[in-house]
Order: sequence, then structure tokens, then C-alpha cells
Amino acid sequence: MTHPLLEPLPGEAPSPVLICRDQHHTWATTLVMNEQEIDQLLRILADLPEHNSYRSLRHRAADYIGGLNILKSRFQRLRLDMTCESACVPNESQTCREPRFGLYTRIETHFRPLTDEFSRIKDGCYQFLSGLVSLNLI
Repeated sequence: MTHPLLEPLPGEAPSPVLICRDQHHTWATTLVMNEQEIDQLLRILADLPEHNSYRSLRHRAADYIGGLNILKSRFQRLRLDMTCESACVPNESQTCREPRFGLYTRIETHFRPLTDEFSRIKDGCYQFLSGLVSLNLI
């Protein structure tokens, strides 16, 4: 529920404060979901070396783990640098005092390459895991 003073009047556009708060929340949630998906893949890959004695498979798993860790830190950095979870709270005045106000409009230009890279790594990782399953190695 939003603060009544921040809700737009009927027929008016939403205030910049509402747009800021909604967009920052949306982007922060999206970034956290990507981080959680990376964590799930990392947990699966971290278990592989224990169950596997094939050296080349351990190296490939380690490569995926390294790539996913780098990607996770880039998602975290984007979230910390470009979203302001404390911004635009209902008890503040109409102007958002957070210096990062408005940065959400540029997040997509940074987010798109990260999601493209994540998709590439994730696809390769799933293909690797599927191969291990089909060979009954896991």
C-alpha cells in the first residue's frame, strides 16, 4: 500500500517518486532473482567434484563455477550501484533525496549484456549437466 500523499489524483500521471520507488523495487527484485538462480547452479556444480573422478569434468565444472561467480558479483554490483532501496520512501517529501534517483532508467543498458552472458553460461552449464546425466556420471 502506498502512502496517500504519494498516490496520483485521478487523471494525473504518477509522480516521479512513485515511478522511482516502483522501478527500483522491480529492478532490485529481478537482480536478486538472477543471483539466486546463479546460487542454485553453483550448489549443483560444487557437488560434482565430490562425485566425480574425471579430471576434465572437474576442470569444466570449475570453469562454470568461476564464470558464474564473476557473473553473480556483476549482478550484485549492478544492484548495489544502481538501485536505491532506501529511496522514495512514503514518509519523505515529493523529491527523492537519494543521489541515484533516476539511475533505474539506465539499468537496462547494463542488465541486457549480463543476462545475455548469463543465458550463454547457463545453457552451457545445463548442456554439461545433461551430458553427465546421460552418461550416468551423476
